[in-house]
Amino acid sequence: MGALLLAVASGSALLTEYGHASALRAFDAARALGSRSVAAPPDAETRGLGYAEPDQSLWAPDRVLRYDEQRWLAAAVPEAVIRMPRLRLEVPVFPGATDVHMTLGAGRITGSPTFGEPGNVAVSSHRDGYFRRLKDVRVGDVIVVDTLARTYRYVVEEILVTDPDDTTVLWPGSVPEITLMTSYPFYHFGHAPQRFVVRAELREEIP
Repeated sequence: MGALLLAVASGSALLTEYGHASALRAFDAARALGSRSVAAPPDAETRGLGYAEPDQSLWAPDRVLRYDEQRWLAAAVPEAVIRMPRLRLEVPVFPGATDVHMTLGAGRITGSPTFGEPGNVAVSSHRDGYFRRLKDVRVGDVIVVDTLARTYRYVVEEILVTDPDDTTVLWPGSVPEITLMTSYPFYHFGHAPQRFVVRAELREEIP
């Protein structure tokens, strides 16, 4: 346990110094120590995206600026990493959907269960940053979630556009699931009036 805490503390320092790439490296270091083993090399489907800084080609200029300003403010190693291989999306997930967390990655909405708990895990990020890649999501896409203890494989079942006050998308279904949320339209100027929601169901859990 002490080794894991040390890894988390060391990971925090790395994250505040380097940003996205080091957040993922720190997560893997903590995960390897927590399991008392060295993680296997990445495979092409779930881990082949590398550890470069995020591809910001789709990001809004203001979001790129905020990322550069806020990359120093993160206070913890991510609790999970979400990967969508077809979209080439790789995003660290932090507890709490704060502006800093959603700029540096994504935030698990407060009150939502953690990965591995029963229910609907709700995760949010900015439409002009990481989650802009969701504009190309399709039903059937695979979402792979690594936590410090396990890997979860989800499949996208539903894509919705809803009103911001529609809380039904956060309700738990009959199976464990994950809901990704962002503002919509993706390229709307100013405050976006709707929400883009991707719901995926758990298909596999790997220790």
